[in-house]
Amino acid sequence: MRLKSILILVGILAIAATVYFATRPVEEPPPIKEPMQYVWLFDMEELQHIQIDLPNLASTENFVKHEDRQWYFDDPPGPRADPERWGGGIPLILSGPGAERPIAKDATDEQLAVFGFTQPIMLLTLTKEDGEIIRIEVGDEVPDGHAHYVRVSDSNDIYIVDATWYDVLERLVLEPPYPPEEEEED
Repeated sequence: MRLKSILILVGILAIAATVYFATRPVEEPPPIKEPMQYVWLFDMEELQHIQIDLPNLASTENFVKHEDRQWYFDDPPGPRADPERWGGGIPLILSGPGAERPIAKDATDEQLAVFGFTQPIMLLTLTKEDGEIIRIEVGDEVPDGHAHYVRVSDSNDIYIVDATWYDVLERLVLEPPYPPEEEEED
């Protein structure tokens, strides 16, 4: 009788274990995160000269890296850019913005016009230490305003880049990072 009771309990335990494992939710593996896609990419230390044009506002600002590895106003030559505003962030965001996503590969002239590239709102000319020049065009904002269409000038591939990237660069032209008054008097 005792053996019979033990076998019944083992059977009930086996059925309960089968039901438990068969009905528990399956844990899905975490989604595989796609690697960050960049519109262009190079080491920020390679950047030598920056020109930012805002054609619609007829405004331009130029910056050059001197031998002391600091950034200065250029064209005409001027003071060192305010390190509080400049920091290491400006060369970093210019060395390769992360694209939220690609919009069009090898876009047609009609697509370029739709995304604002017939009259870009910003033109960037980045010169690297080796003399390579990278030209970038910034088109219109996306409909919800959270990003801009961006492309490298010699390519018809269009990407979306976060609007804050554009805002930081636009501010360098509209509110140039001149040093505080005390430094200008030295």
